[in-house]
Amino acid sequence: MGFNQSVNGFRARRGRLLRRQIEELSRQLGREITVLDLGGRAAYWENVGLDNIARIDLLNTSEAEFGPDTAATPEPGLFRRVVGDACDLAHYADKSVDLVHSNSVIEHVGGWARMRAMAREALRVGRSGWVQTPAWEFPVEPHFHLPFMHWFETPLRSRMIGWSPLAVYRDCDLDTRRTLAEGINLVSRREFRALFPGTTLHVERFVLSKSYTARRMP
Repeated sequence: MGFNQSVNGFRARRGRLLRRQIEELSRQLGREITVLDLGGRAAYWENVGLDNIARIDLLNTSEAEFGPDTAATPEPGLFRRVVGDACDLAHYADKSVDLVHSNSVIEHVGGWARMRAMAREALRVGRSGWVQTPAWEFPVEPHFHLPFMHWFETPLRSRMIGWSPLAVYRDCDLDTRRTLAEGINLVSRREFRALFPGTTLHVERFVLSKSYTARRMP
């Protein structure tokens, strides 16, 4: 099995696991649930399914981040676009959302202080939670598909971006490469546990740890 096939298999299994958590949460609450998807897009939920969900708030920092028009997705009325900051959810009250969800977003919000803030807000706002991030320990950097890149200091990471097998990165100028390198901060298993105390850690493995998901039920 090739690496890309394995990645797709992980995504499918992750979708099934999330679907089971949604089903269990809906059963516990006796109703369809509300979801706040931090950094989310409507197309992602096609892999998960929309059963037992009453509403999904997709929160992104700008309109451009939402991707294709949600009107083109199944059940478009289910989705609500919210422009905001995942590290500051002041417009959401404590435990006001049934499930706070995030898929490969926390490593993009900035340095440790902002990752702490996002984790704290996700735990505060959600009755339950599901936050996933790639594992720093895995030797292939998942955004640029380069081995060992994320284990080096920023100047070398910036240079290596131009070596990515993904064509979109090959002709980036230095400013763009440096911005990309500084904008992604993968975390280790120990760090991820520190960000989400009291949650259950689900580890995906491809020989080594490939990604972590912090899960929490009411």
